Amino acid sequence: MFSFADDYTDATTFNLLSVDLAEYSTVVPNAVTVPFIGYRQDGSSVTAYFTTDGIIDGTGPIPDFQTFYFGPEFSGLTRVEVPTWGWSMDNLVIAIPEPSTGLLLVVGGLALWSVRKSRRRH
Repeated sequence: MFSFADDYTDATTFNLLSVDLAEYSTVVPNAVTVPFIGYRQDGSSVTAYFTTDGIIDGTGPIPDFQTFYFGPEFSGLTRVEVPTWGWSMDNLVIAIPEPSTGLLLVVGGLALWSVRKSRRRH
């Protein structure tokens, strides 16, 4: 089983965007369905199933990996699990949301206030 978990202690969340999947090997070229289970802070979960094409292309011109995309329901996650084996994975793309505009304005305002206050003292 593969598990990707957020190691932040400040409740930072992440979004799953895409993943590249392929069959396990040239010896086991069968198509495989790979479930991804995402968990949120509120205890809810979402699941997506991706099925590979079952074609081993080897070193030919067509890559073995296929790119699969997650929907918007895979946002705000704290952990993701892939509870199967017998597949190959590459390029798991995640996004960590940027701080909100309001938060940036507050931090910027506090910084300006701090600089202004220190200039008055000198």
